[in-house]
Amino acid sequence: MFAGRYIWWGLVSIAGFLFFAVYFDYVSWAIVQGSGCAKSAGSCGPLIDFLSGTVKPGGVWLAGIILFVCTVARINYLKLSPLWCAAVAVWFVAIGPFPMLFTNIWHGELQFQAIFDALPMPLLFLAAFGAYLALPFEENGREPFGPWRPLHYLVALAAAHSVLLAISENSAFPLFLSEELRLTGLAATIAGIQPQAIYLLQFGTIDDTASYVALVIFILSLLGSLLPERWVAAGGKSLQPFTQAGSPRRRSGRA
Repeated sequence: MFAGRYIWWGLVSIAGFLFFAVYFDYVSWAIVQGSGCAKSAGSCGPLIDFLSGTVKPGGVWLAGIILFVCTVARINYLKLSPLWCAAVAVWFVAIGPFPMLFTNIWHGELQFQAIFDALPMPLLFLAAFGAYLALPFEENGREPFGPWRPLHYLVALAAAHSVLLAISENSAFPLFLSEELRLTGLAATIAGIQPQAIYLLQFGTIDDTASYVALVIFILSLLGSLLPERWVAAGGKSLQPFTQAGSPRRRSGRA
């Protein structure tokens, strides 16, 4: 999927999410009014439950599925590693419950502070990566993540940290392995190591400092890969005296 089509389907997905999260209740109200169910006491309940409890959440999930599919298609089009598809899948699963908060906008039960408190860190990684994929790499012949290999490693390391932390913090993941896939032993093992994994990935802290550091590294690495190649080449040439085996510093034995 080339960049233009990826952007198009991404906008379709976002528009669909906004419609079902914010405006679908107006449509539901019009359907209820037009159905004539108000003439019979209590007959509107099943219709309202179906529209608000099935159609609306289903539309939100459909918007997410469209965005996920076009993101995977874009990754394959750019011939990136399949591990990026796995990372995107984990990020989508980790933010799965978050969009459901917006289904209560109509009733005034959603506040901005609640959104901020529930904002999942994988959503920020996914937003940054999705915006990066929207760049038209195929038009100018540039390589995704740039020609400088250290940036590739930094991006992958920050993304891996986010993915592992998302898996470690997801208590439903072992339950899914146990009930749906019947992998009881693996589920018990993962559930047992999740607390230790969280402690290690957060470097012994109890807040999200490590996650924010990884996010900053991820975004800066993506931005750094967009620098003009001549700048990267000039930087590589400036480091050659320190990296060549026959450099004066190495011949003199100094560090």
